[in-house]
Amino acid sequence: MDNSTLIWIIVAVLVVAILVVVGIAVSRRNSARRLEAQHEKAERLREEARKAELAAREREADAAQARADSASAVAASEQAKARAAQADVDAQRAQETIQSHEADAADRRAEQADALRKADELDPSVETTPRTGTAAGPDARTDTHEDPVLDGPRDADGNPLTRRTDRI
Repeated sequence: MDNSTLIWIIVAVLVVAILVVVGIAVSRRNSARRLEAQHEKAERLREEARKAELAAREREADAAQARADSASAVAASEQAKARAAQADVDAQRAQETIQSHEADAADRRAEQADALRKADELDPSVETTPRTGTAAGPDARTDTHEDPVLDGPRDADGNPLTRRTDRI
């Protein structure tokens, strides 16, 4: 083997060694780029996951608020029903009180009429009819009771239109 062949072999080995070194360097650089790209991709995925979690929390908070609003509306509805039921009970009590007062008034009027009839029977100057026991004839009683509030004009609801001045 001569020198020139040996030199060509050494040059070829050096070229191959240089190519291997350059290939390894390029491969490492590509590997580093690939690792960096994977790291960036992982960071992007983490950021998207954080945003998705935040959005999910926000939706949960909105759902909780909607549930609270719904419960509040139900509670308000129940309160309104309770107030309506109480108003119905109050109206029924008032009606019963009115009926009681009307019955009392009727009883008192009957007592008054009975007392007047008895007074007329006892009074020798008043003539009474035998059938009714009430005053009759020219000397008949003229002091019959008329209450302007009870016997007077009334509005559409049946309430007296005149004011009583004896109440304070």
